[in-house]
Amino acid sequence: MSARKKQDQEETRLPPAVTFTSGAQLLVKLGIVPSITREGIRHIATSKLYADKWPFGIDKPYPYGEAGNALLMATEPFLEFFRSAYKKPGPAQNDQKRDKE
Repeated sequence: MSARKKQDQEETRLPPAVTFTSGAQLLVKLGIVPSITREGIRHIATSKLYADKWPFGIDKPYPYGEAGNALLMATEPFLEFFRSAYKKPGPAQNDQKRDKE
């Protein structure tokens, strides 16, 4: 049995950094996207569509960190990108409303 209290077992704080895998899990857990994989995030990170908006990398506002073989990204700018710059695939919201009429 774990020595932690029951209320402490489910972490509510955000981690200071995420990997592509943990970032995908966090996006889904927070409901920012309905589903995404680490491969999906890697695709977005290297996509020409988001080249001007992706906040991580050389000559970008935030550098990638490293932990073992994994790249790390600061959590807050990662989440902010998906909240504001990322456009979910599929029909635009206006197209969906028009189709229902």
